[in-house]
Amino acid sequence: RDTLERISYILGIYKYLQILLPDQKLADEWVKRPNSAPLFDGRSALDLMMSGRVADLFIVRQYLDAERGGWA
Repeated sequence: RDTLERISYILGIYKYLQILLPDQKLADEWVKRPNSAPLFDGRSALDLMMSGRVADLFIVRQYLDAERGGWA
């Protein structure tokens, strides 16, 4: 179950990045760039996603969903 949940969040993150930043280079840069949003606390999305916690994958996916105008 844990693996499927992680895969689901990662696919969601990828999908939202394609919607928000269709240019692959910009999407790659966004993931690696430090983020000043409170949820990231200056860390990059990649740093947060690599923490090993499923909850951090959820946070990134939820943030991107909110950025595209979805419900947070």
